[in-house]
Formats: sequence, C-alpha cells, structure tokens
Amino acid sequence: MVYLPNRDRLSVLTAVIVLAYVVTRALPAPADDTVLSSPLLLQTLIAAFIGTGTDALIRSHPRFARRTTLIHWIAPASMALVLGAGLQLLPDGPAWWLGLSVSALALLLVLVTEYVLVCPEDARYDLAVLTLTGLTYALALLLFITLNAYTTPGLISALIGGGVAAALAWRLFAFSVQSLRQAALYALIIGLTCAETLWAISYWRVSATGAALVTMLPFYLGVGLSRQQFTGTLSARIWLEFSVVGAIWLILTFLYIYGAN
Repeated sequence: MVYLPNRDRLSVLTAVIVLAYVVTRALPAPADDTVLSSPLLLQTLIAAFIGTGTDALIRSHPRFARRTTLIHWIAPASMALVLGAGLQLLPDGPAWWLGLSVSALALLLVLVTEYVLVCPEDARYDLAVLTLTGLTYALALLLFITLNAYTTPGLISALIGGGVAAALAWRLFAFSVQSLRQAALYALIIGLTCAETLWAISYWRVSATGAALVTMLPFYLGVGLSRQQFTGTLSARIWLEFSVVGAIWLILTFLYIYGAN
C-alpha cells in the first residue's frame, strides 16, 4: 500500500517557501543580527505558513483519521524556521544559492515523509520513521549552531532553543507512545535541559559549533533514553550504552573546543 501526496500542492508549497527565503534575503539588513531582528520575525511567519500548508497536505491523505494534524506540523515548521535563519548567516554568492537548494530539498523531503507517516500500513512507513528521526537530530544540531551564531542574549536563545527542542522531542516520541500527552512532560524536561545548557554556554567563549555540540548531548540522551522507557526496553545495559556514548561525545566535544581555541 503506497500513497503519494498531490504533486501540485506539494510543489506550490515548497516554491512559496523558497520564494519567501529569497524575498527575505533581499530585505535591507537590520542594524544588528539578533534573533529579534526583522528577518527572523519573517522566518517565523514562514514557519507558520508551512504549518498551515502541511495541515492541508496531511488532511488530503486518504487514510487521515485524526482530529488534528498538529503533530505533523512540528518538523516542517521547525525546519522552515531554522533553515531560514541559517540562510541569513551565509554570504552572498554560490554558498547562499547552494544553501537555498539544499533547504528546498530538505523541506520537500520532510513534507513527503510526514505524508507517508499518516498511514502505518504504508510500505514505506519504517523508512519514513528512520528518515524523520535522522532529519530531526540534524535539525536540532543546526538549530543550536544557528542560535549560537547569532549575537543573541542568552535568555532569548534559551527560550527559542528550548521550545523548538521540546517540540522536536515530542515529535519523535509519537513513534513510541500511544498517547502524546504521556510524552509531553518528557519533552518539556528535555526542552528545559537544552534551554539551561544554551543559557549557560552563552557565557563561554567557544565557537557556535562547539556550543551546539555541547547542547546536543542532553537532547540526544534525553530523547534516546525516553524512547527506551516508553517501549519498555530501558535496562542496565541500555543505560551503560548511552553512558558510554555520552562520555565519548563529551570528550570529543571538549577536544574539539579546546583544539579550535
């Protein structure tokens, strides 16, 4: 059983988002590069637009039966916001156009993936779960890099980063729980932990990538251990595996940070 989204609806939605990125780039540069500058506020509107577009796309699925499409909004809207903010950091020229092309492909991929995930009986469902999981982790890392690249007050970065991280974690938990309300508390705790990490690391003199790698650790561990808990497979061996991975990640991250300095 295979379902495909309407090509016209999908292509128009993607094209409008890409056009919005181009228009945003053409706007006069703000006096500063904080996340509260006008381009990023426009990125928020773009994210809201792709959320409503995703709603229409998901509701067009023949097997859609839920009362709400909210869970399917999270990845596309977050991706539109983060990619748009990241594009603002790229210099004019080939690098920016390459970034725009990659962004368009990523948005297209996440929209198709969310469409496939509507129906668990779809032959591509398992592949779609794997794809969205990988995209979500990559998006979280890019989110933390982008936030640390802007000269933003630590509290603002923490609020934005923690909120988006909680939403992304909640989206991933949808694959492991029957009730999304059950996962909401776990997602909020992960978001709060990431927010506190972002706030604390804003006082460090480290690169945006180094700061993002530090912030990524609680997100990865929190999501991974929570999903094991939801599926009833959390054991001493799993704790040990995640502890080893976390320790190695932390060591390599600090080696990178101090090597870069």
